[in-house]
Amino acid sequence: MRKQDLDTATHAVSKYADVDEFLNSNSTPDGLITISSGAQPIDVLSINAGSDTTIVCFHGAAEREIRLPWHIGQGVTGSTGMNRIFLSDPTLYKTADLGLSWYAGSQETPRLQEILAAVVEKIVGSTGATNLIFFGSSGGGFASLEMSHRFPGSLALTMNPQTSLAKYFPTAVNRYLEHGWNGEHQSLDELPESVNHDLTKVYGKGFSNHVAIIQNARDWFHIGNHQLPFLNVAGLSPNVYMLMDRWGPDTGDGHTPAPKEILAPILDVLASCSGAWGDVLPGVGFQMATTDADVRARVSATANLD
Repeated sequence: MRKQDLDTATHAVSKYADVDEFLNSNSTPDGLITISSGAQPIDVLSINAGSDTTIVCFHGAAEREIRLPWHIGQGVTGSTGMNRIFLSDPTLYKTADLGLSWYAGSQETPRLQEILAAVVEKIVGSTGATNLIFFGSSGGGFASLEMSHRFPGSLALTMNPQTSLAKYFPTAVNRYLEHGWNGEHQSLDELPESVNHDLTKVYGKGFSNHVAIIQNARDWFHIGNHQLPFLNVAGLSPNVYMLMDRWGPDTGDGHTPAPKEILAPILDVLASCSGAWGDVLPGVGFQMATTDADVRARVSATANLD
């Protein structure tokens, strides 16, 4: 069992007995919100800056030494002036052997995706913000895409995301099934219908949010298994954008997120555009051409620049 690491000196802590108590409360406090849910509490860090735009941040895979709750992204979003919500994946409380569960829920919380959306809606409603960004990388990128789909007009700003868990490494998926679902399901297709684990199917049915994919052109595993299958169902939409370049060392698998100097200007313009995502994304390097051929052209073009 991971240990909680609560910085109560920095953030006030508000505790709720269950999800219903939080959702039915008259107000939502700033600081750390802990919602009891058995052995897997939902820990949310909420910082209201009085902005019309809120960014919701998701983490990716956690190393064993990470202490929960884990609210990643505070540094890169700190100077944007946006309201900020940071979600720690509660399923990781089950065991330090898990590491990654995509905010997709567990045997104890099979409707976690729906619950987290309700929690976010409650917090955002209390601030009066009208524009929503969901931000995450890798496994957190999957969560940002999944959550954004539930909020029409929102933006999923996602880096090197997984888009279908079945296309991820089998060892990680099997670990999730074993620890998250107590070994009661042998495949992702056996999970309850409440669990969205294949976003190509979700987006293939239609979507009214916006998607901005930041993809490392060195990361061919994610390009081939996740980016291209997703763009094959969603890439022709005018609401989908991508920014592809090469970051990180020449060696390794290329699964390196864009550096802060790339992300900071993007976050700054998104913070000040009042939800007019399409007006500002091209100005910070995103392209609307997102077909299979466009992706392959960017891989080739960035390789020629090395």
